[in-house]
Amino acid sequence: MTIAALATHAQLDLGFARRGERTVMDRRLFAWPFVLTRSFALDAVPAHMLSVIVQTSSGAVHGEDRLKQRIRVAPGAAAHITTQGATSVHRAHPGFTSREAITLEVAPDGQLEYLPEPRILFPDSALDQTVEIEVARSGAAIIADAFTVHDPLGEARSFRRLTSSTILRRAGEAALIDRLDIMALPRRRGSRYAAFGTVLMVMPEGIGRCEELALTLTERLGSLGDLYGAASPLPMRAGVGVRLAAPDLRSVRAGITASWIAYRLALHGVAPADRRFAAT
Repeated sequence: MTIAALATHAQLDLGFARRGERTVMDRRLFAWPFVLTRSFALDAVPAHMLSVIVQTSSGAVHGEDRLKQRIRVAPGAAAHITTQGATSVHRAHPGFTSREAITLEVAPDGQLEYLPEPRILFPDSALDQTVEIEVARSGAAIIADAFTVHDPLGEARSFRRLTSSTILRRAGEAALIDRLDIMALPRRRGSRYAAFGTVLMVMPEGIGRCEELALTLTERLGSLGDLYGAASPLPMRAGVGVRLAAPDLRSVRAGITASWIAYRLALHGVAPADRRFAAT
């Protein structure tokens, strides 16, 4: 599906533009199940960043859902996107698969932080997710994706299938294509990992510190208790990619937060404001 077609049918379509010393939402379209309330200016650096919490009225993804999102950051604007909490992916009837398509666009000198809360995959769920990311050579972005396996009965039942495709482009040229296809992943007694995450840190062209950033972040992730984490430079020197695995979501969240802090420090020299308290 083209970007134009996606925008026509997206249940969530957001645009961010620079207006003087601040970022504003110049496009704010949403339909069920997505809900938007007010936005926040939480950061001293970058002072023009606008933070938005995307909520869902359903609180879950169901087997018949076909969800589409488009988020565009215009030249010089900066946006931070998160969600209100982890999203449950419920059982899909045989022959059905929940589908989600996400398009993220960052124009020259724009900045996007797309850090939704993880997915909780329930028994017999099936999810097919596609994330297309277009970042200008002078733009920057950090994108996180994470999930865990959960059986409320404790019987080690698994989701049915998880497929995911992530495509990163710089100025129209593919820099990364990452595909995941897992048929089942039951949580057996004694298994070490049940939560997993990926973070892409797309840096402006010419920043030249990807290898150093990857080494420093890998050391930091190694100090976070039960978390297994590793960072490495992305192809075409586009930035840094991070893989995370842990027994629970709390540890994966810690790894995502550590990656976010490292990204902000590399880009701005200042850690981000703590969202748990700054918006209250």
